[in-house]
Amino acid sequence: METCTAAGEHERLSAWFAAATSSPGESIAAWRLSPHKPRRIPTGITFDIVLAERALGERTYEILRQYEQTLGPAIRFTNLTTVAILVPPGTAARWSGLVANSTWSDHNSLPICIGRDHAIRIPAISPDASGVLVEWLQAPSTESAIGGAPLLTSPAPLVRCLAEARSLLTPDAERGPLSRALSGVRAVIRSTQRM
Repeated sequence: METCTAAGEHERLSAWFAAATSSPGESIAAWRLSPHKPRRIPTGITFDIVLAERALGERTYEILRQYEQTLGPAIRFTNLTTVAILVPPGTAARWSGLVANSTWSDHNSLPICIGRDHAIRIPAISPDASGVLVEWLQAPSTESAIGGAPLLTSPAPLVRCLAEARSLLTPDAERGPLSRALSGVRAVIRSTQRM
């Protein structure tokens, strides 16, 4: 019974990813023949992506979890130091505005958001663990899906948590007094939560 449920989940997620391709039916048929291989999906149709440095992306997802925000799918590239976070389509068009309204201080190190006219390699829904170049940092889930589409990470909380993660990953010598004070407050909050 669990196998059928898992297969049904995989089919719904595959259909959602395939909707971004030029031939959804052909894509699904090809994926069924090689279910453990990564897939190349155009961006900007069912999702945009935010590309961030791996440590920043991983720390951001820890913070999103702590704040109990929706964690949409995210991909870790094993041959690069990058993660790709799936966000709602249209985010790329408003990304610079979202960042401008955040506390992101260094615009040179800003994660970028990519929409239409690009593509990304995503892991298979049930990947084979050997020698993969892409893996799920956060796998898509149909448990938190609406109409077969997994929930995606919301851009506004993502920008705030990226900025917070960046401040936590920046060495103390490079951080301002407000950032250092905020880190101290977080440390106290975490230690009282463990008691």
